[in-house]
Amino acid sequence: MKGLVYKEWKQNHRFILSIILCAIAPFAMVLLLQGESSAMVCIIGLIIGFLAAGSLQMMVLNGDDRKLWSYWVSSTADGYRGFLRNKYIMIYGMITLFFISLKIADIGYCALLYDAEQTYVSKFIGIALPLCFVQIFLRAIDIPFYYFFGRKIGSVIKCIIMSIDAFFLTFYLIMYSDSMGKLFDLGQSLIAAKNITLTVMFLAALAFYYLSYRLTCLVYLKGAEHYDH
Repeated sequence: MKGLVYKEWKQNHRFILSIILCAIAPFAMVLLLQGESSAMVCIIGLIIGFLAAGSLQMMVLNGDDRKLWSYWVSSTADGYRGFLRNKYIMIYGMITLFFISLKIADIGYCALLYDAEQTYVSKFIGIALPLCFVQIFLRAIDIPFYYFFGRKIGSVIKCIIMSIDAFFLTFYLIMYSDSMGKLFDLGQSLIAAKNITLTVMFLAALAFYYLSYRLTCLVYLKGAEHYDH
């Protein structure tokens, strides 16, 4: 297990650490576009950081869709289940790092404005927390999809789905830009309802993530039979 952990860190540490840069994106957008609508700038920055972080989380799977690797890791002491468990934990850790980095950047941004004697009401974290839950659900779908179809076929299908989603998201942002502030209000209400809503969302996300791991374990060797090499 320690060998797999070292291998993953050695191979993917750049992707893992780059998550921190994704968390800075919302604040960079606000600083660069100070004259624009703050709500729209916030949501665009968060979406950019959210999508970039999601891409980095999936990049740690690159190179796993190989028959030789799949059969070799299945013969190790921990087996492919241990390998997959390590992957799931690592991606979950990247999501957690994304949120913690957002929180730290938000505190730093507040301190910067305080020194400049400007008022600032933090709304980043209010919407960032639900987005992190969404990331958990999306990765729970992406990972078994990747290991069953492989990177090439999976990438084509995923690109088509993402293009359709991007089209509808852009259409929504253009047609309903005035309602973007409601997303922040929703996030703030979720933060306020700490003991109930957040707990339910967190447990639901973890349960779905665990079921995804179990599903991936079931389809892993079946998917390996369809890999190109």
